[in-house]
Amino acid sequence: MRHLLITVALLTAAPASAEVFEMQAPVREVTLYPQGASLIRIVKAELPVGSHEIVITGLPRDTSPDSLRIAAEGAVIGAVSLQTGRALPSSQPDPAAVQAAREEVQRLERVLRDRDAGIASIRAEVAASEDLVAFLRDLAGSEGAASGNVAELADTVGTRILAARRAGIEAETRALEAEQGREDDVRRLDNARAQLAALQQPSQRDEAALVIAVEGQGGAAEIRIRSNADAASWRPVYDLRLDQEAETLTLERGLLVSQSTGEDWSDVSLTLSTARPSQRSVPSEVHSEIIRALDPQQRRLRGQFAADAAMPMAESDVMLEAAPVVVEPMAKVDFMGATAVYRYGSPVDLRNGVDALRLSLDSRDLPVSTMVAEAVPLYDSTAYLVVESQNTLDEVILPGEAVLYADGAMIGQRQLDLTAAGDEMTLGFGAIDGIVLERRLPDRATGDRGLIRRSTELNETAILSAENLTGRDYTLRMIDRIPVSEQEDLRVDWTASVPPTETDPDGKRGVLVWELPLAAGDRQEITLQTELNWPEDMELIR
Repeated sequence: MRHLLITVALLTAAPASAEVFEMQAPVREVTLYPQGASLIRIVKAELPVGSHEIVITGLPRDTSPDSLRIAAEGAVIGAVSLQTGRALPSSQPDPAAVQAAREEVQRLERVLRDRDAGIASIRAEVAASEDLVAFLRDLAGSEGAASGNVAELADTVGTRILAARRAGIEAETRALEAEQGREDDVRRLDNARAQLAALQQPSQRDEAALVIAVEGQGGAAEIRIRSNADAASWRPVYDLRLDQEAETLTLERGLLVSQSTGEDWSDVSLTLSTARPSQRSVPSEVHSEIIRALDPQQRRLRGQFAADAAMPMAESDVMLEAAPVVVEPMAKVDFMGATAVYRYGSPVDLRNGVDALRLSLDSRDLPVSTMVAEAVPLYDSTAYLVVESQNTLDEVILPGEAVLYADGAMIGQRQLDLTAAGDEMTLGFGAIDGIVLERRLPDRATGDRGLIRRSTELNETAILSAENLTGRDYTLRMIDRIPVSEQEDLRVDWTASVPPTETDPDGKRGVLVWELPLAAGDRQEITLQTELNWPEDMELIR
């Protein structure tokens, strides 16, 4: 297989014996990135030995020539031209499709002409009936008619007028019936003319064509055309399902894909990659920082107080190195390093600009290491269900929107953070309305009344309580805090009726954590006492 970097080139005149093969090349394989996509079109043809042209029509007009890559089996690729601005070449000046479209236009024109002629003929009968009525009236009022038998003349004229009027009514009815369906004939004719115009002038549509010069080797040839598209993307979506009774957590992964590339994708093989070819592939570069020290007197003499910042480079002692231009390489779509690749198992249809297609990826069980009712009575009046788990998948869990379910009921949504394989996960599954929290301050005393005073001591007692009014047993994780001093002469002493399980978790100074059992119908209470002491000549600020 021969891979060639293709640039837009003008085709030289093909030999007189060259054949031109005009065909479509719909998208067959797609590698979709979080932003952008790589598209592969496949063309198969029987090529005689010698030089030929293959004209691929129907490409989106904004196809980028820079991204085109051509690979061929059974043929050698020559020059390539991406055409959008003039009539496309064709080996058949009046191909079968154009001839069929032209004949359909002619047929529909005859149908419309015949209908209009029939309507006009019936309308003529209506006009003739009206003319006859007018003639009979004039005849009845003439001088010659007055000298004859008036009664006989009246009968004759009346009979003739009645017959003429009946004939006119009948003709008008037939004319209305004949007009029914004419709008449909006109619409079909307009559509046929538009189809003929599109076939005769394909370059005037919102499309481009790719003209490939090839050397046939006398047999079957397959040409793979690869290009990039910007207006396509995918993102992960998740469902997290918690079963409290079984203590299981299931992660259902899905993919939301969309594209507005200018053409529909039908029956394509879809691969989704976490690579980001539209972003930088190298880290930022740190350049030298040049500093100078000048005599202030010299600066005043030179009038440089404001000019230094805008000094022209010709006067500057140092020129900073220009930042480099980063050229993005084409993404390598493989499961390598941190790049995860998902190959969807069945062909996909995705229309241009109208579909937001959700695809199911898989369902994975995650371990539940801890499931607690987390209580923060300092701020909340109820506890929250919190689950600690771990990413046991072989790949990273990408950031994405997750819908949370607890025991089959949807309880909310949250954004999942990027979680590498093996990393811990902390997930909140909503409020437990039946666990009621309270933080009471029954006694607060200061040496001189008030929080901010010239005093030496402050004592505070906080009673933390959690009552379980549900029918389920929980492990309670109670969280509160004590003041933190960074001064030697401001001393903080505290005691708790129940020793905390953990202090300063994750480096959060002064935070206290208790983990206690909380059975259905039970109540847990913790008394936290704090004493602050400071010198008399200082004020306490909280």
